[in-house]
Amino acid sequence: MAAGGRAVEAAALGGAALVLFVGGLLLPAGGFLTVVSPIPLLVLAGRGGLPLTAAVGAGAALMALALEAQAAAAFLLQVAAPVLAMGAAARRAKTPVPPVLAGAGAGLVGVALLVGWGVGFRPGAAVAAVGAHVDGVLNDLVAGASRMGLPGEQVRELAGWMGGLRDAVVALLPGLLATAELLRTVLVYGVAGAILRRLGAPLPPLAEWRLADGWVWAFIGAGSLMVLPATRQLGMNLFVPVIGLYFVEGVAVAADLARRYRLPPGLWAFGLLLLLLQPLTAFAVAALGLFDVWCGFRRRERTAR
Repeated sequence: MAAGGRAVEAAALGGAALVLFVGGLLLPAGGFLTVVSPIPLLVLAGRGGLPLTAAVGAGAALMALALEAQAAAAFLLQVAAPVLAMGAAARRAKTPVPPVLAGAGAGLVGVALLVGWGVGFRPGAAVAAVGAHVDGVLNDLVAGASRMGLPGEQVRELAGWMGGLRDAVVALLPGLLATAELLRTVLVYGVAGAILRRLGAPLPPLAEWRLADGWVWAFIGAGSLMVLPATRQLGMNLFVPVIGLYFVEGVAVAADLARRYRLPPGLWAFGLLLLLLQPLTAFAVAALGLFDVWCGFRRRERTAR
């Protein structure tokens, strides 16, 4: 591609990332736009290389500075840095695991820095701020249930249940944030990878997701920590993201089995609906990924071939 065409492409992709990110900040229900905002930059990293991506990301962050300093910092830490980490790891990776873990790690560090900045890097203030935010969300849910005509006794029961949920969310916040960042990175990587495959600059496909066998010790270690009262909270915060990793593995195994046995698309749609309506299905998918360590579902297919 000519230098002029490359510059136009870089500006367009950088602008798209910035528009998605800013739209997510300004629109009432625009959180999903922020989630997918790294996709154009990751496409640029696959097409134009990391130095160009870093320059475009820095330029977009300067433009975000027109909103406020925290918006510019958020763009750098939640969009540009994870993309650069994924791009650097993907250059040497044969599977999508290293780039996804690199991107999720960079994104999680970015979230921690932004939260710390917002509360003056005081851990106690961060916990209090998160607790207040969760309280606000749960109180809105209880108020909505009351407005819908739910009987007073049931509203009080719901409020009590929400109080327990609030404590659980605050206690598991590190693990939940890590899992959310992992799943966000998987989504960004998968969409950008599909686009790059069409453009002839593919990333290692998500279908090749395969955790090393040693990851099972992280599962065992986190589960062991959960047994002891003194380390239960630490164990649960480690266990949640490990389950997230095996959930992605389970999806990759399920996709491989679906291709092998030529399952109809309607069955996939039903599976996605189950994941949305019945969260326990996610644990079944994670279990499938975990058992792949011993059963080797995909290795069997290769042996058969």
